Amino acid sequence: MSEFIPNDHQLDLDDGVASSPKCEATAFSEKFIKSFPRSHKRVPISVSPFSLKTDETNSHNIQSMFISPHGIEFQAPGEFREGSLIKVDIALPDYWSRKQSLVEYRRIDVPKKFRILAKVLKVDGIGKRGKKKHVIAQTVNLDSADEQVLRGFLEEG
Repeated sequence: MSEFIPNDHQLDLDDGVASSPKCEATAFSEKFIKSFPRSHKRVPISVSPFSLKTDETNSHNIQSMFISPHGIEFQAPGEFREGSLIKVDIALPDYWSRKQSLVEYRRIDVPKKFRILAKVLKVDGIGKRGKKKHVIAQTVNLDSADEQVLRGFLEEG
């Protein structure tokens, strides 16, 4: 599974001292996303702010610039705040047939995408007005079967 930033109260096992959240946040780098094999493949995604209620009006249907199990880089209109959580729906070609080889679900429907939860790490405005944003987000929650499907897709020629 991808790297996860522990909470503020996690103890460092070596010295029994709580580790600094700032140090752990800097441990992740956008290099983790871009250095993953074939992470430059463009994948259709839908990005929206994390919330418990479903609100399609804040969702942006776009394509990824870079994607890996570690995180995602994309450009989208709208406001994204550093540190906020976002829901990312990823639509891979033949997603369900790929996943069926890993799990034994008996489903009537055929899902076309899967969802990850990501934390926005960096936001830069693009253009003169800055209405479009360049966003880098770190994966926070990714199902292990979905991670294997994503890795398999990226490793294909």
